[in-house]
Formats: sequence, C-alpha cells, structure tokens
Amino acid sequence: MADPSESSKATRAGQRVAGAVKQAAGAITDNQDLRAEGELQQEKADTAKEAKRADEFAQQKREEAEARAKEEELAVERERLAAQDATVAREERAERDRQADEQRAAQDTATRKQATEQVAQAREQELRRDEADAVRERTAAEARARDEEVRAEQARRDARAIENMEES
Repeated sequence: MADPSESSKATRAGQRVAGAVKQAAGAITDNQDLRAEGELQQEKADTAKEAKRADEFAQQKREEAEARAKEEELAVERERLAAQDATVAREERAERDRQADEQRAAQDTATRKQATEQVAQAREQELRRDEADAVRERTAAEARARDEEVRAEQARRDARAIENMEES
C-alpha cells in the first residue's frame, strides 16, 4: 500500500509543476492572470509543505515533552523511594537508639524521637517541593507543545486562505 505522505508529496510536486507551467505559459502569452494563478498554485504547494513540516515539528515536540515528563516522573519516583528507604533506615536506627536510651533515661528517648520525626518531616517537605517542581516543568513542556500546535494550525489556516484566494 502506498505511503500517504508520498502521495501528498507527489500532489504537492504536481501542484508546483502545474503552477510553474501556468506561470511560464502566462509569461509567454503575456497573460498576467495565468501567470499569477501559476504563482499562487506554487505558493499553495509550498504552504502545504510548510504546514506538514510544522505538524511534524509539533508532534516531535509533543513526544519530546512527554519523554521529558516521563523521565522527570521516574526521577521523582526514584527520589521518593530513596527518601522512603532512608526514612525506613532512619526509623530503624531511631528505634534501636530509643531502646538503648530507654535503659538510660526516658526523657532522653523522647527528645531523640522528636528530632527524628522533625528530620523526616523536613525530608517529606523537600520531596513535595521536588514533586511540585517536576509538575511545573511538565506543565511548561506541555505548554510549549501546545504553542507548536497553534503554530501548525496557523500554517494550515494560511494554506487554506491561499487556497480560498486561489479559488476566488
């Protein structure tokens, strides 16, 4: 089965050739309308090609943004797991310390436990900030992709406008 993009290329190439022929015929016969029609037909083919390139570029940017977002999500998850492992290790050490400290003094144990909880809370807050940063970066990447889509749509509208001008 033929590749649709090859068919599009062939159509655009055909439009460019037809436009060049009309332009040349207009120049030879001194028919300015035919010459202008040929120029418009060539511009239409060029605009369609640019719109296709813009679409492809926007798609590439979307894919890149999605890949970056996935990488950032994985990094955040790795950090969360590392923080969780560190918290577990810290909690295990705190428990051993607490048991040893209970033998020495009940007050000392309570103080150490409180300090450990504060460190865990600080780590949790730091992790939340990192997750929020990752979300903001992903949102910005998505916004860039949307901007590229808007540009592609504008190129398509420009192509349609040229086509409408050509038809009228």
